[in-house]
Amino acid sequence: MKDGMLEFSDWPMFDLLMTDKELCREVIEIILDESIADIEYIVTEDDVRPTLTNHGVRLDAFVKTKNEIYDIEMQTTKREDLGRRMRYYQGALDTLTLRKGEGYEELPPCIITFICMHDPFDEGLPVYTLDVNCLEKPSARIGHGFLWKALSAPAWDKLPEGRLQNLLHYVWTGEAGEDPLTGQLAVAVKKANKNENWRKEKMALLTFEEDMEIQRRIAEKKGQERGQIIGLQMGLEQGLAEGLEQGLAEGREHGLAEGREQGLAEGRAEAASEVASLMALLLGAERLDDARRAAVDESYRDELMREFGISQAE
Repeated sequence: MKDGMLEFSDWPMFDLLMTDKELCREVIEIILDESIADIEYIVTEDDVRPTLTNHGVRLDAFVKTKNEIYDIEMQTTKREDLGRRMRYYQGALDTLTLRKGEGYEELPPCIITFICMHDPFDEGLPVYTLDVNCLEKPSARIGHGFLWKALSAPAWDKLPEGRLQNLLHYVWTGEAGEDPLTGQLAVAVKKANKNENWRKEKMALLTFEEDMEIQRRIAEKKGQERGQIIGLQMGLEQGLAEGLEQGLAEGREHGLAEGREQGLAEGRAEAASEVASLMALLLGAERLDDARRAAVDESYRDELMREFGISQAE
């Protein structure tokens, strides 16, 4: 988020632009370096829960062609469990696409791609392609029908010149350059940001964790004063209970929360410490969907407070 505006790498903007079939198709083709069939439908901001009692996943962009399925995720926060996250997404997608009575041969080919604003595996590569192979005989044909890719936007300059380098450069810097696709993406981002009602609504839905990460990224990129960076990092490293009071306060003083002033002011009422405690517990338990919903649903937030035994302000 830049100067109160959403960027392509912010999930609300990414989800919106990926509903455009032509933009989405071209992004997929550049990532895979091959053509794909015409897209039948795209579903964004969709929650998939294999059963009512299972942990759910929120899909940024689920794409279906005639014979294949694709899932494209924008990952702004660095996580140590990305491999297991991709594994769980794969299982959820398989459960979603295989109907009762169908054989396993009916599972369509599936490619999951995570576009990351960090190096997902700390090996210095711009692209990680993950597959299942036989350790004893790598040439053995497993036929599992899926592929995972993780792209590291900060490492865009390690790619050879070409459209994938251009795409990751745009994701990381926001600079469109002369590539036709990134130019179209930049125009679409600017147009969406002009819709003030939509922009404010989506900014309010950013989870505390995502919001803090976005603010930290801006501070690092622009070389803001040390106090800003410390405050934002404390919000990430020491939890929302302390970060909400110190990190966001400092961020607002230096203009990092410009455009969110009124919402944050209301959020810092007498119950702020209890809300912060709840968010810290939810993020610690990796219940990001619950955290996102609790941020905008007061009755659901009260229910979660009772679940965690957090006393609510009178």
